[in-house]
Amino acid sequence: MSLRIGLSAEFEIQVGPSDTATAVGSGDLEVLGTPRVVALVEQATVQAVSGHLSPGQTTVGTEIALRHRRASLPGARVVVAAELVEVDGSRLGFRVTAHEQGALVADGTVHRAVVDSDRFMRGLMSR
Repeated sequence: MSLRIGLSAEFEIQVGPSDTATAVGSGDLEVLGTPRVVALVEQATVQAVSGHLSPGQTTVGTEIALRHRRASLPGARVVVAAELVEVDGSRLGFRVTAHEQGALVADGTVHRAVVDSDRFMRGLMSR
């Protein structure tokens, strides 16, 4: 495992009909839905550590604190980013942001835990 503070990922999406609050069931306006923003920032955290875990390892989400500050209409281009800012054993802390044309759409933190994929799934299946 070669995790180090500063690992990061960034990508851009164009808000589409399936990204809206109406589509994800979190509201009745045709704007980027907060649950979709949560999924996007989690995707960025996964990408940030991709290729830096030992074989058979993955990460699972454990905590999210997100402020969705600005609405984005369908067609808007939103840049989503994550940076690894904390490594404490198997616990990882990320700073996450989303911007539209330089304006802050959302920001916050995401925590994930490094787990052994097979052992994690076996534990779930044995419940």
